[in-house]
Amino acid sequence: MGSKRPANRGQKRAEKTKARQRRHQQSRPAPSGADSERIADLIDGFVEWLDESEMSEQSEAISRLVSSTLTQLSGARHGFSPSAWLPADAHLLVDAAERILQQESDTAEDTAVNLVLTSLQYLTFLDETDLWDGTPEDYAHCMEDLSDFLEGDEPDMLDADDIDLPDVSLAQELAAISALPLLPALDDIVARVADGLAVSDDAHLQRAAGSAPFDPTEVGAGVATVDYWSTAIATELIRIDGDTARPGDNAHSLAGRGAETVHELVAEHVRVQLSGDADDPDVSRSLANTFAVQTLLAAMTDELPVNNEGEDYADLEGEDLRTAQLIDHRVRSLIEQGILVRIEEVLAVPHALRPAVLDGVAEAQPFGALDDDSLDDPLTRSPEDSASS
Repeated sequence: MGSKRPANRGQKRAEKTKARQRRHQQSRPAPSGADSERIADLIDGFVEWLDESEMSEQSEAISRLVSSTLTQLSGARHGFSPSAWLPADAHLLVDAAERILQQESDTAEDTAVNLVLTSLQYLTFLDETDLWDGTPEDYAHCMEDLSDFLEGDEPDMLDADDIDLPDVSLAQELAAISALPLLPALDDIVARVADGLAVSDDAHLQRAAGSAPFDPTEVGAGVATVDYWSTAIATELIRIDGDTARPGDNAHSLAGRGAETVHELVAEHVRVQLSGDADDPDVSRSLANTFAVQTLLAAMTDELPVNNEGEDYADLEGEDLRTAQLIDHRVRSLIEQGILVRIEEVLAVPHALRPAVLDGVAEAQPFGALDDDSLDDPLTRSPEDSASS
């Protein structure tokens, strides 16, 4: 499944900038004295930092290029601070590099790469020497955009912050959610387990409870059924007591059909489907989850993803075939649930469902939730810590 997103990275980056500015109403601070003297002081420190690194032999050339870059940014952007870049500064730099790439010159690519690479080195210097005095969010954004340029051939990835939600009233959201098959399916599940239901009596329940392997090739009509059972378990509408499913602590919450309750149910339903199990990793399933996350996010933009249902996988085999089948199952299930709808050759998330769906996508963990220890940066761990792990 593809998408019709812009091929030009600079164009897409500009669109993302505008979206973030609309959401956060970011404004540039007043001029902070980013004059030649301030730049010169920072460059002196940058040279010392380079001289103590593996780049010492190139320190003069690198610092000269960075000094020129800072001077150009200072002249181009009112209030530019050489130690507190805003995302707009990184975007301006990347756009300049994009224009260099378009020149018919044998050195164009090297020039563009050096412009961005040396700027990344400079921002790293600011961070490591505690000279960065902008926000952590702006630093991360600038580093990401500059790194994205260098990666170049990597596909553009959307995240939840890229989505501009439409204005949707609670009444509109409630009506849209009530029209989904989700709530009646959960009602039916709760009713079925009212007197206790042996897990072995329902194949979908077995898979949702993790007591049976999942094979996407065995799922025909009703592909979403196992997902409804998984949501019922995750939201404690039902509980698994040994080998028996029974009503859970939240079973009563379905009856009221409150706007907040059904919003959370949809969000959790999406999250559960798109999250993996870190304790039992499955690379193919995680890749399918990631693909589904990107599909849902794209389906909430102006560049809707193409509907490739029925794609021929005859040329695939082994794990590649299984990954494709898992992706196909996941997308078909989302369509069956009404979370994705077909609009001619593309897929979209209905406007009134987007707030709840986006909440679910934002919380999804395609590769499974990591524990606290696994979040440690291995580069910051001591040799002793690494040896003991």
